[in-house]
Amino acid sequence: MADAAPGRSRTLARGAVALTVVALSTVWFAWSAQAGEAMASPTRSQLQPAAPASQPQSWRSGDAERADESSGSPPVMRAAECVGVDLVKALQSSDAASFERFESSARAVANGQGLLWRIEGKGGKASYLFGTMHSSEPVAKSFDELVLRALRRARVVATELPGASTRKVANELRRLVANRSFRPEGDSLGALPTDVRERVEARVARIGIPPTVVEQLQPWYLALALSRSHCSSGQAGVDPETADARIERFAVEQGAALVALESPVEQVDALASIPDEVALRMMREATERDLRPEDVESTITGLYTTRRIGYLLAMRGPIWAGVFDVDGYADFLAAFITRRNIAMLQRARPILSAGEAFLAVGALHLPGEGGLVELIRRAGYSVTRIW
Repeated sequence: MADAAPGRSRTLARGAVALTVVALSTVWFAWSAQAGEAMASPTRSQLQPAAPASQPQSWRSGDAERADESSGSPPVMRAAECVGVDLVKALQSSDAASFERFESSARAVANGQGLLWRIEGKGGKASYLFGTMHSSEPVAKSFDELVLRALRRARVVATELPGASTRKVANELRRLVANRSFRPEGDSLGALPTDVRERVEARVARIGIPPTVVEQLQPWYLALALSRSHCSSGQAGVDPETADARIERFAVEQGAALVALESPVEQVDALASIPDEVALRMMREATERDLRPEDVESTITGLYTTRRIGYLLAMRGPIWAGVFDVDGYADFLAAFITRRNIAMLQRARPILSAGEAFLAVGALHLPGEGGLVELIRRAGYSVTRIW
């Protein structure tokens, strides 16, 4: 298809890849700040026997040795190259008609607006579901008073992986990633044209992965490494505590029990489940269209702060495709999110039945027909948007 407006086409292609990166990076962003060294430059010397698969049930203050303590750090000004373009705003300003169609589609996404939901069963006390942004950016952890009020009422707080910022869990994640990220044989980039391969190698070199290591790494690992901004780590004075970790800390301080909705093994398995063909396509599109991770992060932040999570699920179809067929990923992405949602709900059932629970998961797990809001409703609960 010929491009009537090259600048617009480039922006749309970036947006299409954004959905893929966002969906596949839900877990990745959650703990990459803590396990960053393993992600940035893994070596075979890091390979150790993986910890046995576990289904952690609780995590309390005795385990709360944080890997880093930087509370009270002064704010840091971000370099110009670290400030991305909000792709939704860019579409709105460059093509009002397309934006209107996109917005109409986004508003049709089930439960696509809102971050805090009240859950009520028959006769039990209310629980709450909150969508987090897996980030240490101040905007992600400046919680609204309604969120804090719901958190203070909780006897049990459930997050995807409690303790992800502790040495114990971070080290386990590093071991698991090191074990899963190396390819036993073959060249991981062998299916890519030479020019694309060179661009991939140049991009990942910026975050510390040398070309001699690249060919030994699994495609899923490299695809996600490309989605990581070099601005997101190593900034002096930045408080590394993520929004999820802050919720856990508040919970421990008020005496609530912490419950895990996933295990480290399950989180790494979710990332490693990305098919090679999807990962290679992600790499090719990201480099050919010059997708900047900073643009993706800016787009996510813009939608999160306005509580329009459903817009992320609507970033597909002809409006966003341009020269990129994001719909080719649709089935895989739906399975990637929905499969984890079903497992999370199964673990949440006992605490929802008891009431007075606060569930905090990545915001992308909330909307859509396979989202947690809808799944909890189907389980017999009344779920009402609060904020």
